[in-house]
Amino acid sequence: MRTALAGVLLVVGALAPAVSAAGDFEWDVPGIVHHVDVAGTQEALGIPMKLHAVTSSWKPDALFKHFAEQFKKAGFFIPPPKGQTVVHGAITLTALDVDRLLAYSVIMRPNPDGKTTKVLLGTANVGQIRKPEDSAFVAVYPAADNLVTINIESGKSLSYTTKATQQQLQDFYREAMPKKGYTETKPGVFRKGNESVEVLSRPREGGGLTVIVMSRNGADDDLLEAPQ
Repeated sequence: MRTALAGVLLVVGALAPAVSAAGDFEWDVPGIVHHVDVAGTQEALGIPMKLHAVTSSWKPDALFKHFAEQFKKAGFFIPPPKGQTVVHGAITLTALDVDRLLAYSVIMRPNPDGKTTKVLLGTANVGQIRKPEDSAFVAVYPAADNLVTINIESGKSLSYTTKATQQQLQDFYREAMPKKGYTETKPGVFRKGNESVEVLSRPREGGGLTVIVMSRNGADDDLLEAPQ
């Protein structure tokens, strides 16, 4: 669960906001200077999630103490340090509402300006966990790991890691996509009606691939670009 939470937050990347989550708990973020709601539904390893992001004028250490007190006041279980998610260059804190089976996670990373902190807030509904494959909108290469799916207004995406080679991945989708009514219009890009699906991949250190699949409705193939 902790790996899934970190994975989703990192996929979303540089967000910013925060306010109410789920149940009776409400995020209280001090020193907000900017916030942005992350629209849509995210799911990591079969766990539905709601994300918020905030830029705060408080330092990461002070924010950590604030959220720890907030979680304690709410009566949440806070795992010991060895049970917390580790994110390079950031301070993290996760707590669990054992009654509602909701996990709350915060990632705090200093901004380059040296004055503000980027705060990523995640609420994971552990009680609604399901098989990760059930959340995928297209076929996923067999034995894939770290599956993350995201649904937003502009489209859908999923990412995962695999030990497959580029050729194996390409062959897999060229066989799987036509079975679902898609036609390959250019290497790695498939269309069905107004929907465009692009399969992107990049090598992983130590072998294997990181795969990102993006779906957009009404998008031209040329508008689908690999993330930088």
